Amino acid sequence: MGSSKELNSSFFFGATIEDIDEANLIALGIPWDVSSSYRKGCAKAPTEIRQATSSELYNPYTEAGVNIEDKWQIFDSKDVKISTNDAMTARKEVLTTLTRIYDVKKNPRLLFLGGDHLITYFSFYSLSQIGLFQDNRVGIIYLDAHPDLYYQYKGNIYSHACVLRRIIDQTKINPKNIIQVGVRASTEEQRKFATNAGITTITMNEFQRKGTAATAYLIEKRLLRSVDQIYLSMDLDILDPAFAPGLGNPEPGGLTTRDVINFIRELSHLPIFAFDIVELCPDYDISNITAFAAAKIIKEILGMMS
Repeated sequence: MGSSKELNSSFFFGATIEDIDEANLIALGIPWDVSSSYRKGCAKAPTEIRQATSSELYNPYTEAGVNIEDKWQIFDSKDVKISTNDAMTARKEVLTTLTRIYDVKKNPRLLFLGGDHLITYFSFYSLSQIGLFQDNRVGIIYLDAHPDLYYQYKGNIYSHACVLRRIIDQTKINPKNIIQVGVRASTEEQRKFATNAGITTITMNEFQRKGTAATAYLIEKRLLRSVDQIYLSMDLDILDPAFAPGLGNPEPGGLTTRDVINFIRELSHLPIFAFDIVELCPDYDISNITAFAAAKIIKEILGMMS
């Protein structure tokens, strides 16, 4: 296959290529919403997010002036073929797909399109299994209104409310290398677990009080000495529902899209190797507001990572 960008689709701001061997970033959709606890429909999101990144809408430049087409050669691996409602089988299907498409020696970056937030467990677990990182030298920045630290939720240990708990239980990540940002819907059970495990939680109130720059500085200071790679997980419910109405679990009192973009730009010193966008529910989106917010956030993350 050729790699000329003229031959490719307009998705991902026109930066897609046709040859995976020439890619420095691989995009992969994980259409899963079985573990959603309120609104379902996130399995439809990968398609909607791709369409929202069209170069027919967006030029390739970030707000900081980074040209995405110059910096990134993105291979779109489409979606994992999820054949089941069983979380363990779905996890295996994600692992099988990543094993097939990912060349550790070439080490391209990764973008995962959810799906509800359990896809972060699928992807992070799979990356750990294929040997992409040293478990004790990897960190997670987890932007979410919810801490997702329940041991089980309504009898389901693979609920999207249990994501970080399953990652901690089933990989070798040091919980002290996990930082949650924007939490505003926690419980006593989850707060106690976070404290005992050494997880850093920056609540929405703390974020607003400190501001974007100071919050980012705190994260850099916390992680730069202890990790070599970072997985950034972006639950769109970090946004206030006024800016993201199409959510699986909308939680008022969140950040604006501008807040998130400003925060992302402050993370440029961190070694982010993979990120995801999760919890878009297209059936509840109004005029694609949430999908366009997701696309804008993806663009600015790509600019920051470059």
